[in-house]
Parts: sequence; C-alpha cells; structure tokens
Amino acid sequence: MILAGNVARFRLSPEGKVALKGLFPRESLQAFVHAVDELGAWIVVGHGREGSTGPLMLLKWDYFSTAVLEVDVEPAPERIPVGFRP
Repeated sequence: MILAGNVARFRLSPEGKVALKGLFPRESLQAFVHAVDELGAWIVVGHGREGSTGPLMLLKWDYFSTAVLEVDVEPAPERIPVGFRP
C-alpha cells in the first residue's frame, strides 16, 4: 500500500478524536508510516519522519478520515504516434 514507507498527515475522524483524546494536540497529526495491515496504519510516534525511531502505534482505519502524503509523479513516457512513416 502506498502509505507504508512514507510520511503522511492524518486527519482524525470523530471516532478517532474520542479514542485518541489527549494524545495529540490537534485534529490532525503527521507521522512516518512503518507498515499497514487489515487493522490500520502502524505509525512511528515521535518526530514523524523517515528514519525515526520510537514506539509504533496502531492508527486504526476508523480513527482517521483522510491521509495526505507527497509523492513524486513520474511523467508519462512519450508515445510514438501510430501510423506509417515516410
């Protein structure tokens, strides 16, 4: 899954705000995603960047409504037109 191995900003869902009350000062958090599975995203608690060390925390799928991350999009390869050439 694209989240794993990337830094993402998560916006907490209403359920997540209740369950994680007091853990995060805002309604969103930024963290490095170590892995994902059927339960949710395993994030590194702490600095929230690649290479960080610290305890992993399970952020259940129901606990966030949106995840935003930056990706490098490669340009599409140039296509050669179909047809005969002189």
